Amino acid sequence: MNERIKQTLKAKEASIVIMLLVVMLFAWVMNAAFFSFENQMDVIKSNAVLGIASLGMLVVILTGGIDVSIGGQLALVTVLTGQLMADTGFDNLIVIYLLGIAIGGVIGLINGLMISRLNLPPIIATLGMNTIINGFLKFYTNGAWINQLPQKINDFGMVKLFSVPGAVGGAVGFPIQFLLFAAAMLITWFLLKWTKLGRSIMAMGGNRVSAERIGLNNKNLTTFAYVFSGMMAGFAAITFTSIMKSVDPNAFIGYEMNVIGAVVLGGALLSGGSGSVLGTFLGVTMFAYISNGLTLAKISTYWQSIIVGSIILLVVSFDMIKLRREARRMTKVDIVPIGSGR
Repeated sequence: MNERIKQTLKAKEASIVIMLLVVMLFAWVMNAAFFSFENQMDVIKSNAVLGIASLGMLVVILTGGIDVSIGGQLALVTVLTGQLMADTGFDNLIVIYLLGIAIGGVIGLINGLMISRLNLPPIIATLGMNTIINGFLKFYTNGAWINQLPQKINDFGMVKLFSVPGAVGGAVGFPIQFLLFAAAMLITWFLLKWTKLGRSIMAMGGNRVSAERIGLNNKNLTTFAYVFSGMMAGFAAITFTSIMKSVDPNAFIGYEMNVIGAVVLGGALLSGGSGSVLGTFLGVTMFAYISNGLTLAKISTYWQSIIVGSIILLVVSFDMIKLRREARRMTKVDIVPIGSGR
């Protein structure tokens, strides 16, 4: 039992939990309202979109890649589906969600093919895609918001599970977005834990050369990772629209840094092969609590960006230092060819 406890404490997620508790304590000291049920539900609702998008990014990062077009994908899906709903009044939520997932999947497929087939560096391919999408959205919307969405999607965004009367009137409960985030986590966890595809992605991210030698198709795995990320972006985008009740084409400018930051805070290595759904959940939670705590402390949004960015840099630096130390401790074995006379 003691050995099991030691192994648990050594796990990367354990250190993230400790950091998360420190963040929560800081937020509570700054404002006692932090632990109120209403505030916790607001945090869950406002960060469900970040959580869903981060799960797609996790799969990409596990391959050793990165997708900086995630903000553009989110914006594109919200604009195209929002315009459809505003113009036609179409309000079938299931079809809208499927359409959003399909649009995101197509963008992810294009990204994946550029990276896996044309051998473009992930940062270049996805940065180019993000620029193209943002240029199209500026042309298509001229920066104008899309309003007058069907009431059904607005009502869906307000659904609360297990609601009870609030302290200041109204009802409080778990927002429906929490259930959507939980479903996305379950799908991603099942993919990575119980499918050959998911295990292959982990193996490829750990060592691409070895993965090829054992027969894995790195190109197909890479393409799938970006398609999955795009589909999650589409899922997150419709969820965002249901919360905001309107569409702002500029809402996701720079959002990719939030998504990448949350995954990194969750312990995923940008070099690939290391990361988990639990870690990403903790990273999203930490990111959300840091932002919420700083807001409750009435700290300027400009300083919030500086503080969050600094924390991400510290976490990444700590991980890299830890990896280098572990590499130095590894025993090097010289393999002497047979018949070399030594």
